[in-house]
Amino acid sequence: MAAAASGAGGAGGAAAAGNASPALGPRLAGHYGDCVAAWPGAGQLPIVYSEAYNISLFGVEKLHPFDAAKFRRVVDGLAARGVISDRGRGGGDLVEPLEAPEAALLDVHTPGYLGRLKSSSRKVAEVMELAPLAVLPAGTLDKKVLAPMRTHVAGTMLAAALAVERGWAVNVGGGLHHGHAEDGSGWCPYDDIYLAVRRLRRASGGAVARVLLVDLDAHQGNGVQRDKLRFSDRDLFVVDAFNGAVFPLDGAAKAGIDVKVELPPGTRDGDYLSRLDAALDEAARAFPSPQLVVFNAGTDILEGDPLGKLAVSPAGVVERDLRVWGFAVERVRAPILVLLSGGYTRASAGVIVDALGACLARFAGLGAGGGGGGGGGSGSGSRSGGGGGGGSGSGGGGGGGAG
Repeated sequence: MAAAASGAGGAGGAAAAGNASPALGPRLAGHYGDCVAAWPGAGQLPIVYSEAYNISLFGVEKLHPFDAAKFRRVVDGLAARGVISDRGRGGGDLVEPLEAPEAALLDVHTPGYLGRLKSSSRKVAEVMELAPLAVLPAGTLDKKVLAPMRTHVAGTMLAAALAVERGWAVNVGGGLHHGHAEDGSGWCPYDDIYLAVRRLRRASGGAVARVLLVDLDAHQGNGVQRDKLRFSDRDLFVVDAFNGAVFPLDGAAKAGIDVKVELPPGTRDGDYLSRLDAALDEAARAFPSPQLVVFNAGTDILEGDPLGKLAVSPAGVVERDLRVWGFAVERVRAPILVLLSGGYTRASAGVIVDALGACLARFAGLGAGGGGGGGGGSGSGSRSGGGGGGGSGSGGGGGGGAG
């Protein structure tokens, strides 16, 4: 790790580290052996990534609007900016998760649903919204499609624990917010968010219970909402801002939203950001002192996204992320976990890099940052391990399909 960051622009510096609980690290480490080969040390950043996140299936994956290799491009972009020194394979900056085993998934998902995913190619095709998958062998789909998604799940579970220990963490993937206990849809076979919340509560011995989910993907996060209702979870508070005119249109799941912001198609920066500010204000009043903020940072709000159908600019996405990080780190003083969730334009990866660069510079003291302007530059700069209370010191959307 390099010495102190000189390019940590903004008022926060490594402010996120102030919300860390390093003393919980040893307790947490004993509960994630199925998510990571060894608990991350001081030389690693709380940025979780695996090459396995990137689905490759004979080119069939290209028939879906989702960019199945977006995660690799984000990591490459962070390396180009000097935020990370390498791709993290074999003990580098990044933390590499394992594949979540079935036993972990059963904490939320029913045996019947998991069995259908494993045995039925048609079911996988339905969940992933990619009809050609139905003609491929179920075993091939388990290896080439579901195993990568289970790795995203382990990444989110692990990153949640690292966020608490270090003050912040990013899973360069995850955000599968349409999956729920009994089903999946929209490229989301599993509910990584709720699986992570339940694991963290147990692993922390109850020290972390109150979780605020800020879901800013363009699509309603109906899977997490259904699981919140299924488990009668009063300690999960959900803020969801989404296009109310597109998939999934799940009216029943809306009962699981605490602060609901239904946006019209074509919503632009000014209206989007003002409504976000109001929603965060309401959350701060209604759910004080959360012990973790989960930020589902989908980039399908971008103008031109074929599925999100909103019209937020790249600069607006960067500003959105800075506001959510600031809300978590400085206003409610909680650790923040960032997930990438949806995003269906070729511009998404670059915008994620800009947003993460800006947030990591301002709040975690890493790199030169993106300046909050959403520009496409690759500004490098000094690096720092100053973002983590327990060792080293992250934000934004991929995995979560049509949402």
